[in-house]
Amino acid sequence: MPTLHQLLIGRLDTARADLEEVIGRLKDEMLPWAPTEGMRTIKGQLEEIGATELQIMVSVREQRALSYKEASTFAGSASTVEELHRSLDEIRAETLAYLNSLSVADLEAPTSFPIDWFESLGLPETPLHEAFRSLAQHEWYHTGQLVSYLWARGDDPYKWGSHG
Repeated sequence: MPTLHQLLIGRLDTARADLEEVIGRLKDEMLPWAPTEGMRTIKGQLEEIGATELQIMVSVREQRALSYKEASTFAGSASTVEELHRSLDEIRAETLAYLNSLSVADLEAPTSFPIDWFESLGLPETPLHEAFRSLAQHEWYHTGQLVSYLWARGDDPYKWGSHG
């Protein structure tokens, strides 16, 4: 039976593997594109993934709120897929280091989130490990959006290596 740490790392790694597949299909000139006006751009989707991970980790590590505006500066002035990718990898390395520093008792300890934040599951407290699951869920959600974006541009995911 896998340990709690192995399950959480496996979930994060699986979500990241799907994102990596998408990132590998992106070109710098695609970053400002969105399927229609008012939708987040491809760059915006990548920034959303990183900023939310940073917000979640600051919340659980430091017990303080980090505004989205503050968190969205994680990539600095990144203007290429490679720079954004590197920034996402840096945040994930910090997340995994923090996860690996925690005991099972730490992961099972109650953690508070704002009740209207999806990580809270609508509950006043959840075990800390739920923050890591929510992080993976959030990344998968936006990765799915990026897959749809690529498909809208004519890049059929059913023809990609892992799906074909």
